[in-house]
Amino acid sequence: MQIFLVYLKNILYFCSRIMKKTVFLFLFGLISCSIWAKNDSIHYELAYRVNALGGMMVKDDKVDPWIDRPMLGGTFAVEFLPTGRWKSLQQWNNTSVGVGVTYINLGNDKMLGNTVALHGHLNTPFVTLPHFVFGLRPTVGLAFCDKRYSNTYQSDKYAKYSSYEGANQSIGSVVNAFLGLQLYMDFPVRDGFDITLAFGWHHISNGSIIHPNGGYNMLNGELGMRYTPGLSKARVAAGTAYQRPKTDVPHHLYDGVTKKWDVEIFATGGLKQNYYKDNMNGMQFFGAASLGVAAHWQPVSIFKFGLGVDAFYDGYYACVNDEFKTEDSKHVTYFGKTYLKESKVENCFRVGISLQPEFTIGKLTAGIHIGFYVWDPIKNLEPYKEAAKGLDRGIFYSYDFTKASNYQDGWLYTRFILKYLCTKHLFVQIGLKTHGVRAEFIDAGLGVRI
Repeated sequence: MQIFLVYLKNILYFCSRIMKKTVFLFLFGLISCSIWAKNDSIHYELAYRVNALGGMMVKDDKVDPWIDRPMLGGTFAVEFLPTGRWKSLQQWNNTSVGVGVTYINLGNDKMLGNTVALHGHLNTPFVTLPHFVFGLRPTVGLAFCDKRYSNTYQSDKYAKYSSYEGANQSIGSVVNAFLGLQLYMDFPVRDGFDITLAFGWHHISNGSIIHPNGGYNMLNGELGMRYTPGLSKARVAAGTAYQRPKTDVPHHLYDGVTKKWDVEIFATGGLKQNYYKDNMNGMQFFGAASLGVAAHWQPVSIFKFGLGVDAFYDGYYACVNDEFKTEDSKHVTYFGKTYLKESKVENCFRVGISLQPEFTIGKLTAGIHIGFYVWDPIKNLEPYKEAAKGLDRGIFYSYDFTKASNYQDGWLYTRFILKYLCTKHLFVQIGLKTHGVRAEFIDAGLGVRI
Protein backbone atom coordinates (compact mmCIF):
# COMPACT_ATOMS: atom_id res chain seq x y z
CA MET A 1 0.00 0.00 0.00
CA GLN A 2 2.84 2.39 0.83
CA ILE A 3 4.36 2.20 -2.66
CA PHE A 4 0.99 3.03 -4.25
CA LEU A 5 0.66 6.06 -1.98
CA VAL A 6 4.09 7.19 -3.17
CA TYR A 7 2.98 6.90 -6.79
CA LEU A 8 -0.27 8.76 -6.07
CA LYS A 9 1.66 11.57 -4.40
CA ASN A 10 3.94 11.82 -7.42
CA ILE A 11 0.98 12.01 -9.79
CA LEU A 12 -0.70 14.80 -7.85
CA TYR A 13 2.50 16.79 -7.42
CA PHE A 14 3.53 16.44 -11.08
CA CYS A 15 0.14 17.45 -12.46
CA SER A 16 -0.17 20.41 -10.10
CA ARG A 17 3.35 21.83 -10.53
CA ILE A 18 4.53 20.78 -13.98
CA MET A 19 1.65 19.92 -16.27
CA LYS A 20 -1.44 21.42 -14.64
CA LYS A 21 -2.46 23.75 -17.45
CA THR A 22 -1.45 21.43 -20.27
CA VAL A 23 -3.29 18.40 -18.90
CA PHE A 24 -6.37 20.51 -18.17
CA LEU A 25 -6.48 21.87 -21.71
CA PHE A 26 -5.92 18.41 -23.19
CA LEU A 27 -8.68 16.80 -21.12
CA PHE A 28 -10.96 19.71 -22.00
CA GLY A 29 -10.18 19.00 -25.66
CA LEU A 30 -11.05 15.30 -25.24
CA ILE A 31 -14.39 16.15 -23.65
CA SER A 32 -15.10 18.73 -26.38
CA CYS A 33 -14.33 16.17 -29.08
CA SER A 34 -16.67 13.72 -27.40
CA ILE A 35 -19.56 16.22 -27.35
CA TRP A 36 -18.85 17.31 -30.93
CA ALA A 37 -18.71 13.74 -32.21
CA LYS A 38 -22.07 12.92 -30.63
CA ASN A 39 -23.78 15.14 -33.20
CA ASP A 40 -25.87 12.87 -35.43
CA SER A 41 -24.62 14.62 -38.54
CA ILE A 42 -21.12 13.30 -37.83
CA HIS A 43 -21.09 9.55 -38.19
CA TYR A 44 -18.74 8.46 -35.46
CA GLU A 45 -19.11 6.21 -32.47
CA LEU A 46 -16.91 6.82 -29.46
CA ALA A 47 -15.09 4.53 -27.06
CA TYR A 48 -13.43 5.50 -23.78
CA ARG A 49 -10.43 3.55 -22.49
CA VAL A 50 -8.83 3.68 -19.02
CA ASN A 51 -5.76 1.49 -18.43
CA ALA A 52 -3.33 0.99 -15.57
CA LEU A 53 0.27 0.79 -16.78
CA GLY A 54 3.31 -0.96 -15.37
CA GLY A 55 6.67 -1.92 -16.76
CA MET A 56 10.42 -1.64 -16.74
CA MET A 57 13.08 0.51 -18.32
CA VAL A 58 15.33 -1.18 -20.87
CA LYS A 59 18.73 -0.97 -19.20
CA ASP A 60 21.74 0.77 -20.72
CA ASP A 61 24.84 2.41 -19.30
CA LYS A 62 23.06 5.79 -18.97
CA VAL A 63 19.87 4.78 -17.20
CA ASP A 64 20.89 1.60 -15.33
CA PRO A 65 22.34 3.36 -12.23
CA TRP A 66 19.04 5.17 -11.56
CA ILE A 67 16.52 2.31 -11.77
CA ASP A 68 15.14 1.88 -8.24
CA ARG A 69 11.74 0.30 -8.89
CA PRO A 70 9.36 -0.66 -11.72
CA MET A 71 7.48 2.04 -13.58
CA LEU A 72 3.82 2.65 -12.85
CA GLY A 73 1.22 4.91 -14.44
CA GLY A 74 -1.96 4.98 -16.46
CA THR A 75 -3.63 6.00 -19.72
CA PHE A 76 -6.93 7.69 -20.51
CA ALA A 77 -8.00 7.78 -24.16
CA VAL A 78 -10.95 8.68 -26.35
CA GLU A 79 -11.20 6.56 -29.51
CA PHE A 80 -13.21 7.42 -32.62
CA LEU A 81 -14.83 4.47 -34.39
CA PRO A 82 -15.69 5.35 -38.00
CA THR A 83 -19.08 4.24 -39.31
CA GLY A 84 -18.84 5.67 -42.80
CA ARG A 85 -16.93 8.96 -42.73
CA TRP A 86 -13.34 7.62 -42.51
CA LYS A 87 -13.55 5.09 -45.30
CA SER A 88 -9.79 4.53 -45.46
CA LEU A 89 -9.84 3.19 -41.90
CA GLN A 90 -12.55 0.70 -42.79
CA GLN A 91 -10.12 -0.68 -45.33
CA TRP A 92 -7.79 -1.33 -42.38
CA ASN A 93 -10.23 -3.80 -40.83
CA ASN A 94 -12.14 -0.92 -39.18
CA THR A 95 -9.19 0.70 -37.46
CA SER A 96 -10.09 3.22 -34.78
CA VAL A 97 -8.26 6.50 -34.14
CA GLY A 98 -7.54 7.58 -30.59
CA VAL A 99 -6.18 10.52 -28.63
CA GLY A 100 -5.01 10.11 -25.08
CA VAL A 101 -2.90 11.17 -22.13
CA THR A 102 -0.44 8.82 -20.40
CA TYR A 103 1.26 9.37 -17.04
CA ILE A 104 4.34 7.32 -16.04
CA ASN A 105 6.42 7.46 -12.90
CA LEU A 106 9.82 6.30 -14.20
CA GLY A 107 10.99 4.53 -11.06
CA ASN A 108 13.33 7.08 -9.46
CA ASP A 109 11.80 10.33 -8.20
CA LYS A 110 15.08 12.24 -7.86
CA MET A 111 16.87 11.34 -11.11
CA LEU A 112 14.25 10.00 -13.56
CA GLY A 113 11.10 11.61 -12.23
CA ASN A 114 7.77 11.56 -14.08
CA THR A 115 6.49 12.03 -17.59
CA VAL A 116 3.14 12.95 -19.09
CA ALA A 117 2.58 12.13 -22.76
CA LEU A 118 -0.11 13.59 -25.01
CA HIS A 119 -0.52 11.30 -28.00
CA GLY A 120 -2.52 9.96 -30.88
CA HIS A 121 -2.76 6.27 -31.74
CA LEU A 122 -4.38 3.71 -34.04
CA ASN A 123 -6.05 0.45 -33.00
CA THR A 124 -5.60 -1.87 -35.99
CA PRO A 125 -7.29 -5.26 -35.49
CA PHE A 126 -5.64 -8.39 -36.91
CA VAL A 127 -8.12 -10.90 -35.48
CA THR A 128 -11.79 -10.03 -34.84
CA LEU A 129 -13.96 -12.61 -33.08
CA PRO A 130 -17.21 -12.19 -31.12
CA HIS A 131 -15.40 -12.18 -27.77
CA PHE A 132 -11.79 -11.53 -28.69
CA VAL A 133 -9.93 -8.87 -30.67
CA PHE A 134 -6.19 -8.89 -31.28
CA GLY A 135 -4.33 -6.06 -32.98
CA LEU A 136 -1.48 -3.56 -33.21
CA ARG A 137 -1.42 -0.08 -31.65
CA PRO A 138 1.18 2.41 -32.99
CA THR A 139 1.44 5.64 -30.98
CA VAL A 140 3.04 9.03 -31.60
CA GLY A 141 2.96 12.20 -29.52
CA LEU A 142 4.84 14.48 -27.12
CA ALA A 143 6.23 13.56 -23.69
CA PHE A 144 6.95 16.13 -20.97
CA CYS A 145 9.66 15.15 -18.46
CA ASP A 146 10.24 16.89 -15.14
CA LYS A 147 13.71 15.38 -14.52
CA ARG A 148 16.52 15.82 -17.03
CA TYR A 149 20.23 16.53 -17.22
CA SER A 150 20.00 20.25 -16.42
CA ASN A 151 18.25 19.77 -13.06
CA THR A 152 19.97 16.57 -11.91
CA TYR A 153 23.69 17.25 -12.44
CA GLN A 154 25.68 17.50 -9.23
CA SER A 155 28.19 20.23 -10.09
CA ASP A 156 28.04 24.03 -10.16
CA LYS A 157 26.84 25.92 -13.22
CA TYR A 158 30.35 26.57 -14.57
CA ALA A 159 31.05 22.85 -14.75
CA LYS A 160 27.64 21.99 -16.14
CA TYR A 161 28.79 20.65 -19.50
CA SER A 162 32.11 19.12 -18.46
CA SER A 163 31.00 17.32 -15.30
CA TYR A 164 28.31 14.88 -16.40
CA GLU A 165 28.78 12.02 -13.97
CA GLY A 166 26.05 11.63 -11.37
CA ALA A 167 23.37 13.16 -13.59
CA ASN A 168 20.51 11.99 -15.80
CA GLN A 169 22.30 11.60 -19.12
CA SER A 170 19.30 10.10 -20.93
CA ILE A 171 17.05 13.14 -21.27
CA GLY A 172 18.14 16.71 -22.02
CA SER A 173 14.85 18.56 -22.55
CA VAL A 174 11.39 19.03 -21.07
CA VAL A 175 9.58 18.35 -24.37
CA ASN A 176 10.37 15.10 -26.17
CA ALA A 177 8.95 12.83 -28.81
CA PHE A 178 6.83 9.93 -27.57
CA LEU A 179 6.71 6.81 -29.75
CA GLY A 180 5.08 3.47 -29.04
CA LEU A 181 4.19 0.13 -30.57
CA GLN A 182 1.94 -2.28 -28.67
CA LEU A 183 0.10 -5.52 -29.23
CA TYR A 184 -3.34 -5.31 -27.67
CA MET A 185 -6.22 -7.64 -26.87
CA ASP A 186 -9.83 -6.67 -26.19
CA PHE A 187 -12.30 -9.05 -24.57
CA PRO A 188 -15.91 -7.83 -25.09
CA VAL A 189 -17.92 -8.81 -22.03
CA ARG A 190 -21.31 -7.07 -22.25
CA ASP A 191 -23.18 -4.03 -23.58
CA GLY A 192 -20.14 -2.20 -24.93
CA PHE A 193 -17.76 -3.02 -22.07
CA ASP A 194 -14.40 -4.63 -22.90
CA ILE A 195 -11.51 -5.81 -20.77
CA THR A 196 -8.31 -4.60 -22.45
CA LEU A 197 -4.74 -5.89 -22.29
CA ALA A 198 -1.69 -4.49 -24.05
CA PHE A 199 2.05 -5.08 -24.08
CA GLY A 200 4.76 -3.32 -26.00
CA TRP A 201 7.49 -0.71 -26.33
CA HIS A 202 7.57 3.03 -25.68
CA HIS A 203 10.38 5.46 -26.46
CA ILE A 204 11.07 9.00 -25.24
CA SER A 205 13.76 11.27 -26.72
CA ASN A 206 14.18 14.61 -28.49
CA GLY A 207 16.06 13.42 -31.57
CA SER A 208 19.36 15.03 -30.49
CA ILE A 209 17.93 18.55 -30.68
CA ILE A 210 18.96 19.03 -27.03
CA HIS A 211 21.79 16.99 -25.49
CA PRO A 212 22.22 14.68 -23.71
CA ASN A 213 19.75 12.48 -25.55
CA GLY A 214 20.30 8.83 -24.68
CA GLY A 215 16.51 8.46 -24.45
CA TYR A 216 14.29 6.06 -22.57
CA ASN A 217 13.23 2.71 -23.99
CA MET A 218 10.47 1.08 -21.97
CA LEU A 219 8.65 -2.24 -21.99
CA ASN A 220 5.16 -1.71 -20.59
CA GLY A 221 2.06 -3.76 -19.95
CA GLU A 222 -1.45 -2.34 -19.59
CA LEU A 223 -4.69 -3.62 -18.09
CA GLY A 224 -7.96 -1.76 -18.11
CA MET A 225 -11.49 -1.22 -19.37
CA ARG A 226 -12.91 0.08 -22.65
CA TYR A 227 -16.48 1.39 -22.91
CA THR A 228 -18.38 2.08 -26.13
CA PRO A 229 -21.66 3.72 -25.11
CA GLY A 230 -23.09 3.77 -28.65
CA LEU A 231 -22.58 0.05 -29.25
CA SER A 232 -25.96 -1.63 -29.55
CA LYS A 233 -26.86 -4.82 -27.75
CA ALA A 234 -27.88 -6.32 -31.06
CA ARG A 235 -24.34 -6.05 -32.45
CA VAL A 236 -22.87 -7.61 -29.35
CA ALA A 237 -25.35 -10.46 -29.47
CA ALA A 238 -24.61 -11.02 -33.17
CA GLY A 239 -20.89 -11.11 -32.51
CA THR A 240 -20.26 -7.99 -34.58
CA ALA A 241 -19.03 -5.63 -31.89
CA TYR A 242 -16.14 -4.53 -34.10
CA GLN A 243 -17.79 -5.01 -37.51
CA ARG A 244 -18.64 -1.48 -38.59
CA PRO A 245 -21.29 -0.94 -41.28
CA LYS A 246 -20.04 -1.22 -44.84
CA THR A 247 -20.39 1.64 -47.27
CA ASP A 248 -21.15 1.69 -50.95
CA VAL A 249 -17.76 3.28 -51.75
CA PRO A 250 -15.82 1.06 -54.21
CA HIS A 251 -12.92 -0.83 -52.65
CA HIS A 252 -10.24 0.78 -54.82
CA LEU A 253 -11.36 4.33 -53.95
CA TYR A 254 -11.11 4.04 -50.18
CA ASP A 255 -7.79 5.89 -50.06
CA GLY A 256 -8.00 7.80 -53.30
CA VAL A 257 -5.43 5.53 -54.97
CA THR A 258 -5.65 5.96 -58.72
CA LYS A 259 -2.29 4.54 -59.80
CA LYS A 260 0.19 1.97 -58.55
CA TRP A 261 3.39 3.95 -59.11
CA ASP A 262 4.47 7.38 -57.86
CA VAL A 263 7.67 9.38 -57.53
CA GLU A 264 8.42 11.64 -54.57
CA ILE A 265 10.96 14.43 -54.11
CA PHE A 266 11.40 16.08 -50.70
CA ALA A 267 13.60 18.58 -48.85
CA THR A 268 13.68 18.92 -45.06
CA GLY A 269 15.70 20.72 -42.40
CA GLY A 270 16.28 20.74 -38.66
CA LEU A 271 18.65 21.50 -35.77
CA LYS A 272 20.80 19.44 -33.39
CA GLN A 273 23.17 20.19 -30.53
CA ASN A 274 26.77 19.12 -30.16
CA TYR A 275 27.36 16.10 -27.97
CA TYR A 276 27.04 17.15 -24.34
CA LYS A 277 30.53 15.91 -23.41
CA ASP A 278 32.11 18.24 -25.97
CA ASN A 279 33.97 21.30 -24.75
CA MET A 280 32.70 23.95 -27.20
CA ASN A 281 32.18 26.99 -24.95
CA GLY A 282 28.78 25.63 -24.02
CA MET A 283 26.16 23.86 -26.07
CA GLN A 284 25.77 25.02 -29.67
CA PHE A 285 23.26 24.28 -32.41
CA PHE A 286 24.14 22.94 -35.83
CA GLY A 287 22.05 22.68 -38.95
CA ALA A 288 20.81 19.37 -40.35
CA ALA A 289 18.99 18.65 -43.59
CA SER A 290 17.83 15.90 -45.95
CA LEU A 291 17.13 15.77 -49.66
CA GLY A 292 15.65 12.70 -51.30
CA VAL A 293 13.95 11.13 -54.29
CA ALA A 294 12.10 7.82 -54.27
CA ALA A 295 9.88 5.65 -56.46
CA HIS A 296 7.04 3.74 -54.78
CA TRP A 297 4.93 0.82 -55.93
CA GLN A 298 1.50 0.60 -54.28
CA PRO A 299 -0.18 -2.77 -54.93
CA VAL A 300 -3.02 -2.09 -52.44
CA SER A 301 -4.46 1.08 -50.98
CA ILE A 302 -3.00 0.54 -47.51
CA PHE A 303 0.62 -0.27 -48.35
CA LYS A 304 3.39 0.85 -50.66
CA PHE A 305 7.02 -0.14 -51.11
CA GLY A 306 9.76 2.13 -52.42
CA LEU A 307 13.42 2.51 -53.26
CA GLY A 308 15.04 5.90 -52.66
CA VAL A 309 18.26 7.91 -52.78
CA ASP A 310 18.93 10.15 -49.74
CA ALA A 311 21.42 12.98 -49.27
CA PHE A 312 22.10 14.18 -45.70
CA TYR A 313 23.79 17.22 -44.17
CA ASP A 314 24.94 17.29 -40.53
CA GLY A 315 26.75 20.55 -39.66
CA TYR A 316 28.31 19.04 -36.56
CA TYR A 317 30.98 17.29 -38.65
CA ALA A 318 32.57 20.56 -39.72
CA CYS A 319 34.27 20.53 -36.30
CA VAL A 320 37.79 19.25 -35.62
CA ASN A 321 39.01 17.20 -32.69
CA ASP A 322 40.60 18.69 -29.60
CA GLU A 323 44.00 17.27 -30.56
CA PHE A 324 44.05 19.53 -33.62
CA LYS A 325 42.94 22.85 -32.21
CA THR A 326 42.30 25.79 -34.50
CA GLU A 327 42.33 29.48 -33.74
CA ASP A 328 38.54 29.47 -33.69
CA SER A 329 37.79 27.79 -30.35
CA LYS A 330 34.15 27.33 -31.36
CA HIS A 331 35.28 24.58 -33.70
CA VAL A 332 37.07 22.44 -31.15
CA THR A 333 35.46 19.26 -29.84
CA TYR A 334 36.50 17.35 -26.77
CA PHE A 335 34.62 14.08 -27.19
CA GLY A 336 36.73 11.51 -29.03
CA LYS A 337 34.30 10.05 -31.54
CA THR A 338 35.41 11.26 -34.96
CA TYR A 339 39.08 11.71 -35.97
CA LEU A 340 38.80 15.01 -37.85
CA LYS A 341 42.06 16.83 -38.52
CA GLU A 342 40.60 19.93 -40.15
CA SER A 343 37.28 21.63 -40.67
CA LYS A 344 35.89 20.58 -44.04
CA VAL A 345 32.32 21.21 -45.07
CA GLU A 346 32.36 18.04 -47.21
CA ASN A 347 32.57 16.01 -43.99
CA CYS A 348 28.99 17.07 -43.31
CA PHE A 349 27.47 15.31 -46.35
CA ARG A 350 26.50 11.68 -46.81
CA VAL A 351 24.54 9.88 -49.51
CA GLY A 352 22.63 6.62 -49.10
CA ILE A 353 20.17 4.21 -50.72
CA SER A 354 17.12 3.14 -48.73
CA LEU A 355 14.31 0.60 -48.83
CA GLN A 356 11.05 2.36 -47.97
CA PRO A 357 8.07 0.27 -46.78
CA GLU A 358 5.18 2.62 -45.96
CA PHE A 359 1.62 2.30 -44.73
CA THR A 360 -1.08 4.68 -45.91
CA ILE A 361 -4.33 5.71 -44.27
CA GLY A 362 -6.13 8.19 -46.46
CA LYS A 363 -3.81 11.18 -46.85
CA LEU A 364 -1.50 10.06 -44.03
CA THR A 365 1.59 7.93 -44.71
CA ALA A 366 3.90 6.38 -42.11
CA GLY A 367 7.03 4.41 -42.87
CA ILE A 368 10.34 3.04 -41.63
CA HIS A 369 13.13 3.57 -44.15
CA ILE A 370 16.22 1.37 -43.86
CA GLY A 371 19.31 2.44 -45.80
CA PHE A 372 23.05 2.20 -46.22
CA TYR A 373 25.61 4.83 -47.15
CA VAL A 374 27.20 4.67 -50.59
CA TRP A 375 29.25 7.82 -49.94
CA ASP A 376 30.39 8.63 -46.42
CA PRO A 377 33.52 10.78 -45.93
CA ILE A 378 33.71 10.09 -42.18
CA LYS A 379 33.41 6.27 -42.26
CA ASN A 380 37.20 5.91 -41.90
CA LEU A 381 37.31 8.53 -39.14
CA GLU A 382 35.24 6.61 -36.56
CA PRO A 383 35.76 5.39 -33.90
CA TYR A 384 38.46 7.83 -32.86
CA LYS A 385 41.07 5.43 -31.46
CA GLU A 386 40.88 3.03 -34.39
CA ALA A 387 40.76 5.84 -36.95
CA ALA A 388 43.93 7.37 -35.48
CA LYS A 389 45.73 4.15 -36.44
CA GLY A 390 44.28 4.20 -39.95
CA LEU A 391 41.16 2.62 -41.46
CA ASP A 392 40.28 1.65 -45.02
CA ARG A 393 36.66 0.49 -45.26
CA GLY A 394 34.35 -0.43 -48.08
CA ILE A 395 30.61 0.25 -48.16
CA PHE A 396 29.86 -2.57 -45.71
CA TYR A 397 32.08 -3.27 -42.71
CA SER A 398 31.93 -4.81 -39.26
CA TYR A 399 30.95 -2.59 -36.33
CA ASP A 400 29.10 -2.82 -33.03
CA PHE A 401 25.52 -1.93 -33.91
CA THR A 402 24.58 -1.52 -30.23
CA LYS A 403 27.16 1.26 -29.78
CA ALA A 404 26.19 3.14 -32.92
CA SER A 405 26.25 6.94 -32.62
CA ASN A 406 28.24 7.00 -29.37
CA TYR A 407 31.41 5.63 -30.97
CA GLN A 408 30.58 5.47 -34.67
CA ASP A 409 27.54 5.74 -36.89
CA GLY A 410 28.31 2.74 -39.10
CA TRP A 411 26.99 2.08 -42.60
CA LEU A 412 23.34 1.43 -41.67
CA TYR A 413 20.81 4.20 -41.01
CA THR A 414 17.06 4.26 -40.40
CA ARG A 415 14.40 6.95 -40.75
CA PHE A 416 10.97 7.07 -39.17
CA ILE A 417 8.75 9.08 -41.53
CA LEU A 418 5.31 10.73 -41.30
CA LYS A 419 3.82 12.39 -44.40
CA TYR A 420 0.53 14.17 -44.96
CA LEU A 421 -0.78 14.91 -48.45
CA CYS A 422 -2.05 18.51 -48.42
CA THR A 423 -3.00 18.67 -52.10
CA LYS A 424 -2.95 16.23 -54.98
CA HIS A 425 0.85 16.59 -55.27
CA LEU A 426 2.19 18.55 -52.24
CA PHE A 427 2.89 16.89 -48.87
CA VAL A 428 4.50 17.85 -45.57
CA GLN A 429 6.97 15.48 -43.95
CA ILE A 430 8.63 15.00 -40.57
CA GLY A 431 11.34 12.42 -39.97
CA LEU A 432 13.66 11.04 -37.31
CA LYS A 433 17.04 9.77 -38.52
CA THR A 434 18.84 7.25 -36.33
CA HIS A 435 21.88 4.98 -36.19
CA GLY A 436 20.95 1.95 -34.16
CA VAL A 437 19.01 3.16 -31.14
CA ARG A 438 20.67 6.61 -31.21
CA ALA A 439 18.98 9.56 -32.91
CA GLU A 440 21.02 11.82 -35.17
CA PHE A 441 18.43 14.54 -35.87
CA ILE A 442 14.77 15.36 -36.48
CA ASP A 443 13.89 17.29 -39.63
CA ALA A 444 10.73 18.57 -41.30
CA GLY A 445 9.85 20.05 -44.65
CA LEU A 446 7.93 19.71 -47.91
CA GLY A 447 7.76 17.22 -50.74
CA VAL A 448 6.16 16.72 -54.14
CA ARG A 449 4.42 13.52 -55.24
CA ILE A 450 4.24 12.94 -59.00
